Amino acid sequence: MNTENQNTDPELTGAEVLLGRNASLATVLAILILVVASILLIDKRTQGINVGTQGKLSANEHFRQAIEAMHTRHTPDVLMHRNALQQLGAPEEQITLLTAFTQAMADDTQAAAESIQKLEDSDDETITAYIYYIAGEMAFKQKDYASAIDYLQTAIQIGENLEVKCLPAYQLMAALHYDQGNMQHAMEAAQQVTQIAPDNAQIYRFMGSIQQDYEQWEDAKTAYLTCLEKDPWPEYREEVLVGLGKISLKLREYQEAKRYLELVTVKANVLALRAECDYNLGDLGIALEQLQRSLEMDPFQRDAILLTGTIQVQDKQYNQAIGTILKGLESNPKDDQLMYKLAEAYRGVGDSKNAEKYIALSDELRQKRERFSKLNTDAIAEPTNIEMRFELGQLAEEIDKPELAVIWYQAVLQLDPMNEEAAKNINRIILEQSGGTVDEQAPIQVPLKPQTPVLPNTTGNTPGTAPVLPQTTTPNTPVLPQTKPQN
Repeated sequence: MNTENQNTDPELTGAEVLLGRNASLATVLAILILVVASILLIDKRTQGINVGTQGKLSANEHFRQAIEAMHTRHTPDVLMHRNALQQLGAPEEQITLLTAFTQAMADDTQAAAESIQKLEDSDDETITAYIYYIAGEMAFKQKDYASAIDYLQTAIQIGENLEVKCLPAYQLMAALHYDQGNMQHAMEAAQQVTQIAPDNAQIYRFMGSIQQDYEQWEDAKTAYLTCLEKDPWPEYREEVLVGLGKISLKLREYQEAKRYLELVTVKANVLALRAECDYNLGDLGIALEQLQRSLEMDPFQRDAILLTGTIQVQDKQYNQAIGTILKGLESNPKDDQLMYKLAEAYRGVGDSKNAEKYIALSDELRQKRERFSKLNTDAIAEPTNIEMRFELGQLAEEIDKPELAVIWYQAVLQLDPMNEEAAKNINRIILEQSGGTVDEQAPIQVPLKPQTPVLPNTTGNTPGTAPVLPQTTTPNTPVLPQTKPQN
């Protein structure tokens, strides 16, 4: 190792090492000032305003940029602009609106509601539209979805008259419909977001994930590619690239899938997907190497186990395949593809009894998956069908998709808050997923209607009418708002 140029003089300070022994103090100070100034002038993508230009903005510009910061839910920027507006003596209702937003984002629903009450006499359509949006945020957080939809629809209706529509109302409406399992409505709201904010990358990611779930591969691929075109380096970049890899595999575009997967961090699941690409491209040796690395990282990696078992069956290594796939079924006990491959391995060793057993189990699970897929589509056209959503929850459990089961049971409770079976199933799944034990004799804990914060009541259907906050009975005591506009 070459050490000739190493500086070992203990008397050298950090500045002297950087600048040389004869550097003047003035030079050091000048450089430090330049560094600090450069840092202050960096306009980070997550911040809405360059620090160096903040003092040059007018009150109107500050308010406009505060609204834009609300669109991205970037509370620090909203606070910064609100403080600037206070210093500039801007209209009090603008400051109060921004304060209500920051309070709602901080889950201080009582304070936010009190701030909203101060705006009840506003005749500014921007203020009124965003009051209803904030009310929708608060209701959504409290899981009062009926009220949230009412408030957001009002915000959208009023916002139609604005130069820039109330974008966060559309975004939240898309998320709300998604949580309720109304994917068609979620996609419609998302499409409106793309029209209002065509450069919004994240909404394309949202649309792509829905289309991927519904196996609309070409549409999902287009959405993900558009997402990365709008923002090549989002924080969720790797998630989108893995999604593109999986979709390309479904489309049998193996070289393209491999290209996407080579751009992400090496993990067990990524190695398994890369192995599938290599296997289908005829590079068996590379595929086996990738599979070995994947299983070293995660011995129960499902995709790696399935492909390893498939290769072993093809090579007539039936006993090895049986051992491999049985290990996979330990962590994926309701996987019809693993069961089908296991049946092939048992048939290979002449064990017809087990072969028939796993073929039957595989067929049963496959039919349930097909039923689950069909009902997912049917549920779009029947947004209030409780029985269908309950069956979707049951099917999700039976095909080993507990996270989807919880979503569908929650959709049942949104339509029927006192549904005991849905509540019981959610409690059981959460306990099972957390490693707890389930007491079948324990009383069912039926959740009450979610507690709703003090929110404005919609006093009519006419856009522009400010919401009126009901009188609280005692300080900090939430009062349920009207969930439907009064006629």
